[in-house]
Amino acid sequence: MQKQHHEVELGCALTDAFAALVAVVAKGRWGGAAVLLGAAQPQPGCQYVQQRGKVQRRGHVVACSRPVSITLKETLLDPPCCVQLRLHWRLEPTDAGANVVLDARYSLNGAAALRRRHWHERIHGHCARMLGALESCVAQAEET
Repeated sequence: MQKQHHEVELGCALTDAFAALVAVVAKGRWGGAAVLLGAAQPQPGCQYVQQRGKVQRRGHVVACSRPVSITLKETLLDPPCCVQLRLHWRLEPTDAGANVVLDARYSLNGAAALRRRHWHERIHGHCARMLGALESCVAQAEET
């Protein structure tokens, strides 16, 4: 099992950081479904499927503890590659606001094992984009 660790410091309250996190995570996964169902946060067991280009993302919410963590388990299918991915976001209070920690654990199956570097870079890029989007979401919320 491969591991990656990412962090970002946000200058906002823990509850505001969690609300922004839910919005950012939902955007590329279940979109407006959570809003349509009237759920304020993702529910454990909630499943989603999302296609972007050739890669299909299938996953489910493992745990969601408001306002401190969200855990997702996903399968990325890019035939003939298959990647099992577990994303765990943890929010920790700080004096200046909130620290967001994203731990990604993944295993490569089939042809994905032959493209280890490619998948490492893709997962690293995805995590960096997620945290960048989270920072932007918090900054936009502070402007309003």
